[in-house]
Amino acid sequence: MRFIALGIALLGISGCSVALDHSVLESPPHTYSDPINVSSRSDGIHGRVGWGRITVFYIPCVPIHIQGDGNEQVMEQVDAALQQAGYKTTVVETQAPGGAPVLKCKVDTFWFNNYTWLFPFVPTWGNIDMTLSLVRPGDQVVWVQSFHGDGFSANFFNGYSSAANKAMTQVLDEMVRAVASEEFHDILMQAQT
Repeated sequence: MRFIALGIALLGISGCSVALDHSVLESPPHTYSDPINVSSRSDGIHGRVGWGRITVFYIPCVPIHIQGDGNEQVMEQVDAALQQAGYKTTVVETQAPGGAPVLKCKVDTFWFNNYTWLFPFVPTWGNIDMTLSLVRPGDQVVWVQSFHGDGFSANFFNGYSSAANKAMTQVLDEMVRAVASEEFHDILMQAQT
């Protein structure tokens, strides 16, 4: 019983939040230097993004949250992917001036769990699914694509952040390849006219 109490105490001490970041992103074969408007916030993160779990019965005991504003932080990550592809980003609150399109993000899944019963080996795992869309005024979607990333970590003191950042890096690498494609660039140029 003391072991379980120690595990719960250490889970609380180790932090119950995710510091959202990513590793070095892949470089695309070619980049673009065109401007692109990016929404200031994603949609889809509403509070808890996982559970710290204890006992052999996998009982949820500690809710996990993203440090700060999760929807804002997700868009900062998306912005980094666009910049990696060479785009000059401008963050907009709602609608871009002059009827220009805006790149928006919907977080479909952002969920991570851990299992502390095997302490000090504490596996943490989860996945992130996001959908980007290029939207013209009047909510006319001219491009849409979904992205997926998985993350796993056995790092007890930083497991959630480590697993989430591995998944985020996978998602962002997929985004870099997508927005650096000729197809996306052509659609962006047509949407801006």
